[in-house]
Amino acid sequence: MKKILLSFVLIASLLAGSIQMFAEGVIAKNEDMKFTDISKHWAMDSINKVVDRDAFADKDGKFMPNKTITRSEFVLMLHKSLNININYFKAPDITEYYDDVKNEDVYASALYDLVTLNIIDIKDHFNPNAALTREEMMNIIMNAYKVKMGDQYKMIKLVPQPFADDKEIDPSYSGAVARAAHMGITKRPANNHFYPKHEASRAQAATVIDRLLNQLAKENVQVDIVPSYEMNGDMLIMKLTITNNSKAKVVFNHSSGYKYDFKLLDSKKEILYTWSADKMFTMALTETVLESGQSVEFIGEVDKAMLDGMTVKPAYLQAFVIGESSDFAINADGYEIEYK
Repeated sequence: MKKILLSFVLIASLLAGSIQMFAEGVIAKNEDMKFTDISKHWAMDSINKVVDRDAFADKDGKFMPNKTITRSEFVLMLHKSLNININYFKAPDITEYYDDVKNEDVYASALYDLVTLNIIDIKDHFNPNAALTREEMMNIIMNAYKVKMGDQYKMIKLVPQPFADDKEIDPSYSGAVARAAHMGITKRPANNHFYPKHEASRAQAATVIDRLLNQLAKENVQVDIVPSYEMNGDMLIMKLTITNNSKAKVVFNHSSGYKYDFKLLDSKKEILYTWSADKMFTMALTETVLESGQSVEFIGEVDKAMLDGMTVKPAYLQAFVIGESSDFAINADGYEIEYK
């Protein structure tokens, strides 16, 4: 079927839309139970956050969380959660993309938006009533992540921990599954199986969408982490400055008094010096709390005499935040500047 490309699709409102806005809207906890059959379900919170009652409740108000989710149902759930709003100069016609979907189908307009943005990359035949597999779901989720991040999307080099059933994952979906696992959008069970061909349940779909929204909100928190250094007499002063430019509080949790670190690297990125190597830290749990607009500065000192004694001179300074944050994605590879 010949596809008709829309040359005047306005998607700026999607890509430029505030993540903070949907973080406060969609992710905000709904204290009212939307469905009558989820009060003790493990996915209750995610279902309450992302699922539209009008679209999924049966006549008894049940969601049936363990029921297999179809492709069309997932389209409705994801589209609503992402708060997509595209203005077209021409009335959308889903038959431009698929020969098994009609414009009057309840999910047609949502599907049109998702396929236009390439969040849904299945073409020709959509099979709307077919069950969505776990690997297909992760592919769509990571496509959505890429679109919502826009210019902030970063390609990262992964050395993935393989699932025990990696060979069963379709090669075209393996990258999405690996990245989703790296971000925690999909979790590893005790037996380390992903079960790529298994049918996803409604509860699983709500959970991964919820995790996607949380990841997007976390990565779009405006926190600046800047390394720097200066010479002060006979000491090299290394600094790591963290500034919270967000409107909300940001908390960093540390498993000990070891909150930060510095490394000096040579031109080949080999480690010459690690600041923490000869330090002792308290074992008590600690945290760094930054209110909106606040900054904190972590400092490490190195004797200039030791630097002068190095046979290989430093070329880079790396600074690290040691800990975790549910508000902000910490770069585990550190924050690097040239050392001159």
